[in-house]
Amino acid sequence: MDSKGYYDDNGTYTPPAIEANEKKNGKINDGFVLDEKPVDKGDVILDRIGDDEEEDPWKVTSLSQNYTPWNELSQNGKILRVIGYFVKVILVLAALYMFICSLDFLSSAFKLLGGEAAGKVFQQNDILSNPVAGLMMGVLVTVLVQSSSTSTSIVVSMVGAGILKIKTAIPIIMGANIGTSVTNTIVAIGQISDKGEFRRAFAGATVHDMFNWLSVIVLLPIEIATGYLYHLSGVIVDSLPLNREGDKSAKKDILKVITKPFTSLIIQVNKDAIKQIANNKDPEFDESHAIMKVCCDKTTPSKCCSSKLKSLASSPAFSFLNTDSTYSTSHKLSVCQNEELRSCAKRDGPDAIATPGNCTDAWAYSNVTRSKTMEWLDCSMFNGATTETNSCNTFLNTLGSLTPGSVNHSDACLRIQPKFTSQDHTFSLQNCTSSWVNKTVEYTAMTDEMSCTRWAKHVEQKTCNKECEFLFKGLYPTLNDKEIGGILLVISLVILSVCLVCMVKLLHSLLRGPMAVIIKKFVNADFPGPLGYLTGYLAILIGAGLTIVVQSSSIFTSTLTPLVGIGVIELDRMYPLTLGSNIGTTTTAVLSALANSGDKLLDSLQVAFCHLFFNITGILLFYPLPFMRFPIPLAKFLGNRTANYRWYAIVYIFVMFFIFPGAVFALSLPGWYVLAGVMGPIFLLFIIVAIIKVIQAKAPQILPTKLQNWKFLPKALRSLEPYDRVMMKIFFCKRFQMQKQQPNSPMSPSYVKNTRF
Repeated sequence: MDSKGYYDDNGTYTPPAIEANEKKNGKINDGFVLDEKPVDKGDVILDRIGDDEEEDPWKVTSLSQNYTPWNELSQNGKILRVIGYFVKVILVLAALYMFICSLDFLSSAFKLLGGEAAGKVFQQNDILSNPVAGLMMGVLVTVLVQSSSTSTSIVVSMVGAGILKIKTAIPIIMGANIGTSVTNTIVAIGQISDKGEFRRAFAGATVHDMFNWLSVIVLLPIEIATGYLYHLSGVIVDSLPLNREGDKSAKKDILKVITKPFTSLIIQVNKDAIKQIANNKDPEFDESHAIMKVCCDKTTPSKCCSSKLKSLASSPAFSFLNTDSTYSTSHKLSVCQNEELRSCAKRDGPDAIATPGNCTDAWAYSNVTRSKTMEWLDCSMFNGATTETNSCNTFLNTLGSLTPGSVNHSDACLRIQPKFTSQDHTFSLQNCTSSWVNKTVEYTAMTDEMSCTRWAKHVEQKTCNKECEFLFKGLYPTLNDKEIGGILLVISLVILSVCLVCMVKLLHSLLRGPMAVIIKKFVNADFPGPLGYLTGYLAILIGAGLTIVVQSSSIFTSTLTPLVGIGVIELDRMYPLTLGSNIGTTTTAVLSALANSGDKLLDSLQVAFCHLFFNITGILLFYPLPFMRFPIPLAKFLGNRTANYRWYAIVYIFVMFFIFPGAVFALSLPGWYVLAGVMGPIFLLFIIVAIIKVIQAKAPQILPTKLQNWKFLPKALRSLEPYDRVMMKIFFCKRFQMQKQQPNSPMSPSYVKNTRF
């Protein structure tokens, strides 16, 4: 049956006679055009014109396909089409589910491969105090664990524990914002086989990168110079009526309720292990810093042991635990054999009873943190000179432990009074006598300490009461974390690629005829009239809301990337959705902060707000004014490069997320002067080249003749073509070489492809 005609952007069908007349007059320039060849009902042939024939390669408008209108289908044809659509929708949802699960596997694989290294990086507080080093470490750590939620949660917990200062944490949070965009950049490579799709997909993924890098380039120097984010977040946190008790149930997983039943059958990762390594603590069950989850107890023997030890220390029989000394073997054995402590192992019989030999293995002479309550006087409150305040503090230190009730306030103040002799001090005997307070201080002492981890492992020989059961558990401990992570990485990438290809093929098949026009028009449409300017802000809100639901910006943007590739979502619409996703992902850090209490809550929440306002400030810089939306043209530049040189995408990922951050981090370690000495000239050269490029494009006549183009440079310095020839020979298949060498061949983008579904 001959079913010629076409659908315009409104989804209106134009009959064959009118279509022929409009085609003759050149009125048909986009929409869905039906081939002139006769096609059997139900046999759909999709003809897609290559991107080189598109007026705008960033918008899929020139689609040509044979499509039998609904009213021309037979009854059986209509039934088959409905069933076909239903089956394809189910398959798309199944592919999407597995795609999201593969992202979870990918994150777990990277945690297993790089989690220990990432945790140890955070132990280097003196290095992280350098803001540039902290920024690059934030990038590298987030790439290693494939999750900004994980890296920001680690930072928030370290600030809450007093290990990191808030000002030190801010650059790390900025780096985490950059590192999280690597996931959707990797996903974009799944569409590398089609030039047009790859161009759009890679641009849609890297628009996230460009926004994050530009925001950091602008805001990091401002933060270093003024402390803008630190002071703004501090004012907001101080003004909030907070419940300092915290909320241990603050974090809610929504998407994982759906995916966890499946992913937990394959792999389980100890989410607290990296935090414990970062905080310089052993994981609860294994001193080798195992990232893979082994115990599924609600309370493991080691955690139970820790709480029992505290109660034992408060009893008179075990008061020696509060002293700073080396304990006798009998003392240690009395602790190891304590029935209340042994109940943590939940044994059925009396096996593995502690002996002097294995009990000793659970103890070590090490630094422990003690606390004591003492009476103290704040010498700085009297506004004396520095020497006077120091002299006052020195005197207080000579009084000894200053236990409550041991100090004669009047006598001590009489002896302090002569130390304040300057004219500006406000010392008085009355103020001094009434200003003594009790305060609890912590100090470090050397003493024997029992490790509950070693107790469970060497004494009770039972690190878990309930071991986890999942597929990869059978490989442990024959294979270590890194080896299992490598296997899982390969599997996750295969699943991700297969799901991505399936989704793209199914979406191509589904989005045909008027349905494609309607969906594309709805997603990319603007509000009418002056309200059109507000469309992007609605997209930002939608992006933020959906990211809050899935609790992962990586999952949200990675799901959108294939849709940008096939042209359903345009790059101009992807940009505000990505900005909203950046805001939505900050809720993870806020929820993590709310799980703390007291001053930890305030500090942790301040860091989380720094993350939020960093993204909001970036949006205010690079979105409201259209000419300031630099990430879009930069992403298009990268998309064009990768469309012409496919290997460029791989190089980009390694350079921007590994080599460049690693090199800058290494240069920042000796000091800022080394970094400035090496990177300064490179940055200056980059600025000069950028200025010349702009002038070459806008007003080349004002430049010297030689600088009006780059032909005076060797080709290797002005073109990627020499590198492309090498890359094609080494890495890529003949298909891509044919595309570049034979523009009129069937593999060329300008060739109209017929793909039968």
